[in-house]
Amino acid sequence: MDKTSMVWLPYTQNAVSASLAGLVEVIHDDRLQSTTGYSDPRRKKTGKGTTKRIRTVEGSCWPCKKRRIKCDLTKPSCSRCSMVGATCNYDTRLLKWSVRPTGTAPLSYQAISREEQLAASLAVYEKRALDYFHRRFWPLMGNSSKLCAPPTFVALEHRVVLLAACVLAESHRYLQDGRNSQRNLYLKRLDCLTAVREELDFCCVDKNGPLLILLFAVLLLYFTDGYLECTRDFASTNSHHAGVMAIIERLGGITSVMNSGSDSLHMLLSNFASTDLTTAMLRGTTPALPPQFWESVEKGPVWWGKDPFGKSSVAAVFKEMSTMMLWRENLLNRSETPPIDQIRIFEDSLRPVYAQFRPLDCQDAEIMHGTHDPEDPDMAACYTFTRALQHTALIFLYRAVCNLPTSHQLVQQHVMACIDCIFGVERPSQVLNCALFPLCIAGAHVTSTKHQRTVLEILNVIYTDMRFASVQSIRSALEAVWEREVDGLPWVEMFSGLENTLVL
Repeated sequence: MDKTSMVWLPYTQNAVSASLAGLVEVIHDDRLQSTTGYSDPRRKKTGKGTTKRIRTVEGSCWPCKKRRIKCDLTKPSCSRCSMVGATCNYDTRLLKWSVRPTGTAPLSYQAISREEQLAASLAVYEKRALDYFHRRFWPLMGNSSKLCAPPTFVALEHRVVLLAACVLAESHRYLQDGRNSQRNLYLKRLDCLTAVREELDFCCVDKNGPLLILLFAVLLLYFTDGYLECTRDFASTNSHHAGVMAIIERLGGITSVMNSGSDSLHMLLSNFASTDLTTAMLRGTTPALPPQFWESVEKGPVWWGKDPFGKSSVAAVFKEMSTMMLWRENLLNRSETPPIDQIRIFEDSLRPVYAQFRPLDCQDAEIMHGTHDPEDPDMAACYTFTRALQHTALIFLYRAVCNLPTSHQLVQQHVMACIDCIFGVERPSQVLNCALFPLCIAGAHVTSTKHQRTVLEILNVIYTDMRFASVQSIRSALEAVWEREVDGLPWVEMFSGLENTLVL
């Protein structure tokens, strides 16, 4: 063998080996086809001794292409997609939609919510005021940790509500840090009142005008003057109160408005009803809303915490207060002495409620299964606040109805119990902020200097958290009562030092 043959020998052997391997595979396929009649469809002869696997069929559906299997091209759904439950798609191009936001896309191509679109048209100070109203002021409107959402979207859609919310927020911000100018506040207030009058004129012309929207604005102005601007000369809480009652009457009554309005309106109306009741009690008059209103108010969102077991109800205490005030007014008009039997009925219905231990029943068993948390702050707040209101109502019963002196044992036992109940609340707490009314009545009947300092300490804690002008007004009125040291001071005269525009 010469040198040339020795050089080409490996290549010749490789070629022969490849040819033999291809020949063996072809012979194997031929024998398989001759004996069984089966030929491998995955193999396509492309050349001498070589094959190529066919994975998809031209024109197949997208699921088969994705799975790299042969499609039978059956329309509207192929058999392979039907077997696995896939959606058969024969479109020329496959569109894949992503639910994740695309940060690199231009702003004009991004999906913007309705609220963001409305907020984009606001001025800078309006955005700042609305955000302050949402985050700082709205949580102060109740003692529940699960307050409903504020009427932010209503303010974005309707200019008159936006202006009222801005006035409220800017007024509270001034009390909070004193940054805003009083002149600017006054000008914004004038703009808001002008918008309210224009909206009112439109509602008078058109019977189908947006009275619910106007009710939102007037309610916010009512709380602005009653909580924040009660010491100002321009405060007109009584006018706003009359406006709210007129709108409610025009809309068919308080029950109709509560059922047709939003959650935020329901909560604001519950706050309005309670302030109307407590203010009337301090002034010795009757509330504007009937006692039957309190039977259904807790069906929607309210500003106080609810007892999930139904053992206590703040609304039930408010109902008894309202009934007692109407009964007292009737006795005064007829110059009659309160009957003992009726006094006993009020005492039984207003007996302070405490959580009691009892064997597990169906409701308590839910605690064991995690339906209700026994240490829920709303549950504890409900019991504490309810007891404080019950003690307050009994003080009113003995002082305003039975005309007992301040130092009487029946009066003092509930005064001390109410002060201890409020003093035992954890700080800071929304329950403490909402206990201004019981603290005002019980504090006015405190006789010892030690307990007077306790009342002032609680008021300082509340004012530090809330920054309401009404808290300072209550403090001044209580100090004036303590200086007089008159045991037989009549009920109405005792609270005459409070501002007429103040609400609690």
